[in-house]
Amino acid sequence: MKSSTSFAPGGELPVLLERIERREQNARRRAVLYSLLPVALTVLLLGYTASSVQTAQKQVDALKAEASTYTTQIDTLKKDTETYKVQAQTAQTDAENYKSQVTELQAQLAETQKTLSEAVNLSRAVRTIDYVNAKELASRFPGSETLLLDILELRQRRIKWKLGGQTPQEGFDSPSFATFILKQKRASGLELKSGESVSDASRELYNRLPATTQPKTGDLAFYPAGYAMFYFQDQREGNFVLGMTPFGITALKADFAKPVGYRQVQWR
Repeated sequence: MKSSTSFAPGGELPVLLERIERREQNARRRAVLYSLLPVALTVLLLGYTASSVQTAQKQVDALKAEASTYTTQIDTLKKDTETYKVQAQTAQTDAENYKSQVTELQAQLAETQKTLSEAVNLSRAVRTIDYVNAKELASRFPGSETLLLDILELRQRRIKWKLGGQTPQEGFDSPSFATFILKQKRASGLELKSGESVSDASRELYNRLPATTQPKTGDLAFYPAGYAMFYFQDQREGNFVLGMTPFGITALKADFAKPVGYRQVQWR
């Protein structure tokens, strides 16, 4: 049996060759396409990566700027903290100083109130003394006239009561007045410290003079609350003491309060 396919020249052979050529061309195109595909993907990936890198860089720059802002704020806060710390320390120091001042003022107020309270009781023991009394006493107790006259002269000048005062111009408290008279009448070398309380000044004066159990005219009698008063014997009208009180320079009955003790004064 004969085949139905014919290979006559100029017949189907050129057609076949054309098909083969087209297939080869298609294969080459596919090969080129397949070879270009990775390149295209690489280009796309590179583009995406570059875009991502740029975006990331922008974010990093933004974060750096934000971090710089926070760093500046932190530095400012640190400086403010140091400033507040210094201010707090200063305020604490001021508060401690004010507290100390308040405590000192409260102590002074308490001492003043105590002194004034006692001053009210002193009014019941006031003893009248004047120049006539001074001359009469001098006739019975020679040597006391000068002391009495000097004290009465200061009373005429209306020397005022002042806690811690040490001069006639500013006034005296009881022990500072006694010290002033002692220095005027004899070289005693007694000094009071500035700002001493009445009780401390009185104690200092008390400790420096010799003790005696039988006071004589011109000696010092010490009483509670810091009173330091000059003692005078007067058998006719009763012994009395004379010195600075919250009323001013005043004479009081010697028994207006129980004495703490007596101290001997050696007058020149």
